Amino acid sequence: MSKAGVYPSFANFEGKVFQDADFKNAEFIDKVSFKNAQFLGKTQFSGAKFNGIGDFTGAQFLGDVDFSGAVFIEPLRFNKLHFAGKTNFAGVHFQHDAYFSETEFAGDTDFSQATFHAWGLFNKSRFQAGMTFAGVCFLGSANFAEVEFLSDANFPNVRFVTYANFSKTTYRGNAMFAGASVECKATFHEAVFSQEVDFVDSRFTHLVIFSNAKFAGAASFERAVFLQFVDFKSAEFGDAFLISPPQGTHGLAPEIRFESVTLRHPEKVRFSNISFERITLMGTNLRGICFENPVWPRKGVIKALRRAVVYDEIQKGTPDPEQVVPVDLKFRCVVCGTEVVMTAAQADTDIEAPRHCREDMVLVSD
Repeated sequence: MSKAGVYPSFANFEGKVFQDADFKNAEFIDKVSFKNAQFLGKTQFSGAKFNGIGDFTGAQFLGDVDFSGAVFIEPLRFNKLHFAGKTNFAGVHFQHDAYFSETEFAGDTDFSQATFHAWGLFNKSRFQAGMTFAGVCFLGSANFAEVEFLSDANFPNVRFVTYANFSKTTYRGNAMFAGASVECKATFHEAVFSQEVDFVDSRFTHLVIFSNAKFAGAASFERAVFLQFVDFKSAEFGDAFLISPPQGTHGLAPEIRFESVTLRHPEKVRFSNISFERITLMGTNLRGICFENPVWPRKGVIKALRRAVVYDEIQKGTPDPEQVVPVDLKFRCVVCGTEVVMTAAQADTDIEAPRHCREDMVLVSD
C-alpha cells in the first residue's frame, strides 16, 4: 500500500514491490521512476498528474491497474511491459509522447476518450482481451504498425489528425472503425482482417492506403467519405464488400485505385451510388459485381455519340508518375527561333520533339 500526495522532487521507486498501490490523485512535480517495480493486487493512479517524465520501463503490473483521468505532461514510457489484469487509461491526457511499443495487454483494456497530444506509439503491441479506443483523439501521429488484436478492435468515433499507421496489423476479431474521422494520411497496407470490418460513416480527408490488405470477413464502407486518393491495389476480399457515399451525395466521385483486387465472392461486392469517373479497375475481374446506380465516365469527341467507359481507358497514354525521369533537352523552333527546355520525360519511351509554328522543333546542344 502506498499513499497519494504531492511529490515535490524526483521520486524514485525503482525495483520496489507494491501491494494494492494507491496513488489516486497524486501529483508528481518532477520526474518519477517506477523502473522494474512490481505492482501486485489492484493499482490505483486515477486522477494522478505527472509533471515530469514518467518512466515505467521494466515494471510488472500483475493485477488490475487504473490510470483513468490521469495527466502526463512529459513523455511516458510503458514500452515492453506486460499488463496481466484489466488496464484503464480512459480519459487520460497524454500531453507528450506516449510509448506503449511492444507492450502486452492480457486483460480488458480501456483507452476511451483519451487524448494524445503528441506521438501515440503502440507498434508491435498485443491486445489479448477486449479493448476500446472509443472517442480517442490522436492529435499527434498514431503508430499501430504490426499490432495484433486477438479480440475485437474497437475504434468507434476515433479521430486521427496527423498520421495513422496500421500497416501489417492483424485483427483476429472484428475491426470496428465506425464514425472514424481520419484527417490525415492513413495506411492499412498489408493489414490482415480476419473477421468483419466496419468503416460505416467514417470520413477520410487525405490519402488512405489498403493495398495488399486481406479482408476475410465482410467489409463495409457504407456512407463513407473519401476526399482524396484511396488505394486498394492488390487487396483481397474473401466475403462481402460494400462502398457507398452518405445520403444526399449521389454520384460521389472518389479517386480510387481498385486494381488487381482479388474477389472471392464477387456476387457479394456492391458499389452503390458511386461515380467511376476517377476509379481505376485494371486487373480486377468485374464479373458478378453489383453496380448500383453507377456514374460512368464517357469518351468521344461528339457529345451525342460519347460512350460509357471505365476510367482506365481514359487514362491510357497518361504518363505514370512513378516512371517519370529527369531529362535536360533543349528544342528550337526552325521558324521563329523560340526555344524550350524539357526537364522530365517518361522512362523507356522515345521522346518526340514538340511542335511550334506548325513545325517540329529541332533538338539543339548547349
